[in-house]
Amino acid sequence: MTFKRFLLAVVDWWREAHLPRSHKRRIRAARRVLAKIADWEAPRIFGYLRKIDPLSFEELVLEAFARSGYRIRRGRRYSGDGGIDGHVWLDGAWAPIQCKRYSAHINPAHVADFAALVRRHGGRGFFVHTGRTGPQSRQEADGVMFISGQRLIELVTARGISAHGDRGGHTIRRLT
Repeated sequence: MTFKRFLLAVVDWWREAHLPRSHKRRIRAARRVLAKIADWEAPRIFGYLRKIDPLSFEELVLEAFARSGYRIRRGRRYSGDGGIDGHVWLDGAWAPIQCKRYSAHINPAHVADFAALVRRHGGRGFFVHTGRTGPQSRQEADGVMFISGQRLIELVTARGISAHGDRGGHTIRRLT
């Protein structure tokens, strides 16, 4: 381990150690859920993800990215977070993540709002959701990569994520 990696690990540990108690509780719960669902079939996983608390879903997604070898940055608060639920380190920059639970098609207005936010933060981000992505949402998704369906299953079951953006130019590379 290089000194830089060691230093980054210490910074990440310190940030997590100083999160509010409610965050720590949801992070522990997310870790338990990820272990529990690892061997489930996709329909059962989707049913479960659509039912869990939205804040727990956020933590579950962030924890899944971390377990897949990515460096993450959690938000310090759940409400008033400006539409960003966390960040993942991608190609030398922090990419914002927004997590949404849907049972039907995703709301194109949510995608448009997040795409505007992503443009202000450097040009790309991840919209992670449990719903269906319609054509209107895809039109609004400039700079946004969707993680849903099979990609979401790959992420939360630690089977690795094979994601190439729908708009091209978005390749996720592992840190390890």
